[in-house]
Amino acid sequence: MPSPTSNENESPDEESDPASSEDVFKILITTDNHLGFAERDDERANDSLIAFEECLQIARDENVDFILLGGDLFHDNKPSNHVLLECINLLRKYCLGDKTIGFKLISDEKINFSSTVQLNPFPWANFKDPNLNVSTPVFSIHGNHDDPAGSTPLCPLDLLNSCGLVNYFGNLSSLENIDIHPLLFRKGETNLAIYGLGSIRDERLHRIFLKNQINLLRPTNNPDDWFNIFVIHQNRVAHGPKNYIPEQFLHEFLDIVIWGHEHDCRITPEFNTVQKFFVIQPGSTVATSLSEGEQLQKHAGILHVYKKTFKMHRRPLQTVRQFYFLDIQLTDHIDEKALKTLSNSKLEQKLDKILTDTINELLLRAQNEHSGHPKQPKKPLIRLRVDYTGFDLFDSFNDIRFVQKFSDQVANPKTMINLHKKRESNVFKANEIKLDPDAIKISNEQFHQAQRVEDSIQAYFESASETNRLRLLDEKSMLAALTEFIDKDEVYALSTMVEAQIEQSQKFLSSNIHNDDVAALEDELKRFKALQNVDDEEAIKRRKDLLVIARQERIKAYGDKSSDDEIMVTQSIGISNDNSDDDDDGDDDFGQSSMRSTQKRTQPSSSSTVRGATRGRGRGRAKTTPAKAPRGKKKPF
Repeated sequence: MPSPTSNENESPDEESDPASSEDVFKILITTDNHLGFAERDDERANDSLIAFEECLQIARDENVDFILLGGDLFHDNKPSNHVLLECINLLRKYCLGDKTIGFKLISDEKINFSSTVQLNPFPWANFKDPNLNVSTPVFSIHGNHDDPAGSTPLCPLDLLNSCGLVNYFGNLSSLENIDIHPLLFRKGETNLAIYGLGSIRDERLHRIFLKNQINLLRPTNNPDDWFNIFVIHQNRVAHGPKNYIPEQFLHEFLDIVIWGHEHDCRITPEFNTVQKFFVIQPGSTVATSLSEGEQLQKHAGILHVYKKTFKMHRRPLQTVRQFYFLDIQLTDHIDEKALKTLSNSKLEQKLDKILTDTINELLLRAQNEHSGHPKQPKKPLIRLRVDYTGFDLFDSFNDIRFVQKFSDQVANPKTMINLHKKRESNVFKANEIKLDPDAIKISNEQFHQAQRVEDSIQAYFESASETNRLRLLDEKSMLAALTEFIDKDEVYALSTMVEAQIEQSQKFLSSNIHNDDVAALEDELKRFKALQNVDDEEAIKRRKDLLVIARQERIKAYGDKSSDDEIMVTQSIGISNDNSDDDDDGDDDFGQSSMRSTQKRTQPSSSSTVRGATRGRGRGRAKTTPAKAPRGKKKPF
């Protein structure tokens, strides 16, 4: 297992490494560039392009072998002509040239670069194309922002791939029994395998992992001699039972996981003590949300790989717009005595002064911390999250008028102030149904064993006392609807089942109750539920008929689109690569027959190395194990 080091400012060329440069891969890593973000904002329109150009400049200055992108190169699936043109210009400027490629790509390129929707006329890496002079190849997966979409699923990377500017990999031909074929590189004595998986909806990918349907194909020729990198673009932070990908789902033979989608820059490798691999989270190169994690220093990374060891060098980006996020608790600035004695106008003046002084301090800090790079914007982003709980008079505070005085100094004056109050805690009523703690314990144990929410719910109702069960809806029908919703995304399954049971109960009661006796009504409700909550042929048929109705409702509303149409690609088709280089050795021809399947057996775990935290849209910070090298492992080269 490799062991990392990280040097922020030291140039690798100045180090005395025992490894020859002819054996060391040098890779620039960046993710979530979001080209085109805030394109219509006159102040911030070019921020993403400027930061991406700096990444390309670093790659050229560092003389890297290639660039590896972790998804969301573009902010939209259909970027504007201007953004697409600027991206093409940058790639042509920094990635084309006469530099000799110092490594070999020896995997089956017909599979690695198969087209998503049609026969790919160029099923090979761009640096092998005789009509192109590529100095720095770019390899990229797609993210959730620039994923394939439409009736013929295409994404911007398909266009760049066809233009010969980007090598697009990690797109899938099916969401059933996924086989991931690696890109296999060789440079001197170093063998490098890069696995890529483009973004898939987290809940669906979570289920695919649980079903053990993802296979990472490894070379049969000395598989342990390969350094294995996995590039993924998914939620790393848990937002729900299935709305993320736990690190323990990933295969143990991996050496590094490059994690895209999360915008917090955590470029220093973090060691997973369970799976025994390192996770590198480069983060975004542009702030797309005014969340706390986005204010961390943005970086690109230079990864050095030699045999089974690696080094990670951080390169702070000098052209990124500065961003300052600050929480303000008004109770720390205005005491209770002032609240009672000062008039409303005086209190508002005091609030105005607090905010003004804070912003001026941040503006001065931004001026002092400016990198001095001519392309770094002068106006910073500022976000003040002001908690005014207990100060009801500030409900009328005109924050829009307040920020006008900073419109020429801040890049985001309209979104600079966020006034909010804490929600009042709910008080449970005495007559509300309480959960059964013993049943919850049994349910939790079942959840850790099965890892399916519906199984856990079923265990709860089977163990709960009568007073803690549903009074009208029968559990078996609701579990059937819940399973249909989770496994097949039938969005009308639950509502259809509830409406049908309410209608059936009304008919049952109207035909059996002929007076106003409440006790009799309760008894009949229990009898109705007992008749429904069975597993005989009639009940099973009734539930199936209702689920068919739910499916028809979904088709009527959304059309007959399969739940697996999110990424539709054709099967890989063998194509003769007449334009590939002829200087590859015969034993380097790694085709499909020379790969073996490595299937991940996902075991439920009572804890994860990554836990959730509050964050902005699709972004976040997570706690992981420290990025310390394990004892007894090889030292870096």
